[in-house]
Amino acid sequence: MAMRRSLDALSVLSTDDLADYDVISDGPRSLESSIADLGAPPRFAGGEPAPLPSAREKFDTVALTAEEIQAYVQRSLNASLAGGRRDDSRTWRVYVDGVFGPLSPRDVLQLRQAKLSFPSVHLLVGVFSDELCDEHSAPTALAHEDRCEVLRHCRWVDEVVPDVPWTLHERFLRARQIDFVAIDEGTSIDPDCDRDRLKGYDLVKGLRKSIPTRRTNMSTPMPRHHNPFRQTPPSQVAEGTREQEGNEKERERDGLPPSARGTIKGPPIGLKEESELRAGLNEALENPFEEPKDTDTTPFEEPRVDEFGTGHGV
Repeated sequence: MAMRRSLDALSVLSTDDLADYDVISDGPRSLESSIADLGAPPRFAGGEPAPLPSAREKFDTVALTAEEIQAYVQRSLNASLAGGRRDDSRTWRVYVDGVFGPLSPRDVLQLRQAKLSFPSVHLLVGVFSDELCDEHSAPTALAHEDRCEVLRHCRWVDEVVPDVPWTLHERFLRARQIDFVAIDEGTSIDPDCDRDRLKGYDLVKGLRKSIPTRRTNMSTPMPRHHNPFRQTPPSQVAEGTREQEGNEKERERDGLPPSARGTIKGPPIGLKEESELRAGLNEALENPFEEPKDTDTTPFEEPRVDEFGTGHGV
């Protein structure tokens, strides 16, 4: 009776209820291929938060669409390979390396281009160790594990590779099954890029395993409503005057001397001498027949010259 009851329960199950099992058991496909499909990274759907308008003005690559990035990469592949390597049915393993300490907008925008370089990409990001950074004079503000952890939470990164060589070589590319290495345009002429890293990039280009990413040029636009010649509004001037008057009244009430803030202690020496000369000249013009006063600053006094070397000028 128990056996019959279990058979009746199975008999009422529809084909839809067993659909999950049919993926593996039905059809000519093997168990291994079905499991491989389940583990493959899904294609990027393209949904991402829109950048700020100010970010569009500051970063020139932030507005690139997936279609524009893929067309740019495909043109590069068509130029280096006969017919390129476009195959929308497979997942490409793309690699990017760097210090990433700290992670900057230029870094993440390059990672975005690398992730969107094909319809389906598994993005590997290599992070140089602290020892390699010290050896090649590449300062970083964060420790190696901190940089790896930050990258692990980046939406574009599928895999963080902590142990990577400073100079790429073919053995590393084969071990990681890397199809392409994403390299910023202009890296070969960048004075900040180490020569040993450039050797690895040259090797990758020789193997035709490189794809370009557009370098992000950052600009700081002038604020739209900024006027360098704008004067302080009268309301702000009046407010500052009232505040200063209130402070002076408080000092007077407390028996303190007036504040010297905003005043000049005394005129400069040059200005003082010039004013004395002007006063003497005006006095001489008003009284032309009066003997000038015997002062060192008389404007009509002839310079004394010690012609005979006696120590007294004549």
